[in-house]
Amino acid sequence: MAVKLLLIRHGESEGNVNRKFCGFQDVKLTEKGICQAKRLARRLREVKVDAVYCSDLSRARHTAEIVFQNRGMNINIVPQLKEINFGVWEGLTFEEVKLKFGYGEYFNSWPENIDVKAVIPQGESIIKLNERVTKALNEILDKHNAKKNDETIAIVCHGGTIRVILSNALNIGLDKIWNIGQDSTALNVINYYDHSAFVNLINDSAHLEDWWEKSLNQKTEKNKNE
Repeated sequence: MAVKLLLIRHGESEGNVNRKFCGFQDVKLTEKGICQAKRLARRLREVKVDAVYCSDLSRARHTAEIVFQNRGMNINIVPQLKEINFGVWEGLTFEEVKLKFGYGEYFNSWPENIDVKAVIPQGESIIKLNERVTKALNEILDKHNAKKNDETIAIVCHGGTIRVILSNALNIGLDKIWNIGQDSTALNVINYYDHSAFVNLINDSAHLEDWWEKSLNQKTEKNKNE
């Protein structure tokens, strides 16, 4: 059976606005982030979704709750879908990291020339991120591949997590993950046949554009008048 994965990044967070490394750090959505999630909810309101999963960080949970709140569905919390652990960089801006830690081996290689095995002090490497995310995703896919019918599932998580999943689906190296754009509430779509992946959409945030909102409002008015 086929599994369609709607892979969604959380809305804008306080960490994003302040340009801080907030991997495991639990930061809230901004008002803008909440609005972004509401617009994505409108975009997906007619899309049938059989199950929803998200990381245990509040920015992902809150986004998932907003997008799927009116469906009467349980949101399955999967801690392994968290963002990469930035260790001693957590809560610091890029400039603060440079001033406090200088240009160490890992910092020199990030993000342009990544050593995927390098570990941020007290954090984790890209390899470790990949291992935990891939294990969690495979468990989710196995669960839904066992069903008799094709299913659509949603995962709401983080930029680094999504980039790892897309890198594996596209069969490109993990050292290229930061070359994949991921905007707030970006929608990515991957079709899985068993564990063979076919990527249909990457970093689509059309629902945040004015033209999308206008076309959606026009469609709603047309339906009312028919």
